[in-house]
Amino acid sequence: MSKASTAIPKFGTGLLAVFCDLALEYLDEFRPWLMQEMFPPRMAIGFGPAASFDLAPELIVDPPAGAATPQAHVTIYVTPTIGDLYGAPYQNLRAERGPRDAAYHNERMQNQARYVAALTGPGIESDEKNFAPVLLIDRFDVAPDKIQTFNIWFETAYVPACAQVLGVARLSRYLTMEGNSRHLLVHEIEGAQVLEDQTFGALRRAGEWDLCTFAPGAPGVYRKVAEAEAASRG
Repeated sequence: MSKASTAIPKFGTGLLAVFCDLALEYLDEFRPWLMQEMFPPRMAIGFGPAASFDLAPELIVDPPAGAATPQAHVTIYVTPTIGDLYGAPYQNLRAERGPRDAAYHNERMQNQARYVAALTGPGIESDEKNFAPVLLIDRFDVAPDKIQTFNIWFETAYVPACAQVLGVARLSRYLTMEGNSRHLLVHEIEGAQVLEDQTFGALRRAGEWDLCTFAPGAPGVYRKVAEAEAASRG
């Protein structure tokens, strides 16, 4: 696997991320619904990789998430551009929901947080086409008078150091068009050993995180449990 710190994306720049909770009675059917009714038609209109993840509460990361609990599930789609999430092909899919599709979107998924976002960089890229097994997701806002300080630290310290941590497969930074937080950071990591790495731990305890106001329950660590077939970022 190759990786480098870069502001130039190799793959799609659009992102749709849907966080939610589910009652136990709807959980068994959730991933079959995604695999059968959600992923295939979206791949058919040109979406890139798509995968669904479960919260891994045993994996602890700084800064502390606070009293709120992150949503238990997140499903993520990468698209060529953010415009694809507003274009006719995707909007036609949303307008023609089947009964199970409508039930999940309108009734079964609770505490939904939906984000439509565009990749901005800087970040860490990889030639690997699919999502890594574990995601660390930050959702936050930064006050206008603090954003330059945070951005300089992120560019000059955080990204270069993360690129040297074994097991960090990809780091993508997004700005949201829709969603409760302006900033999304999606760290794709190979396993829990990354969270135990001393360098990574020091980065996550850096004082610059105090400039951020995190979404309730964020950050969160999630394990991959389902993935679209024939996913591709290239």
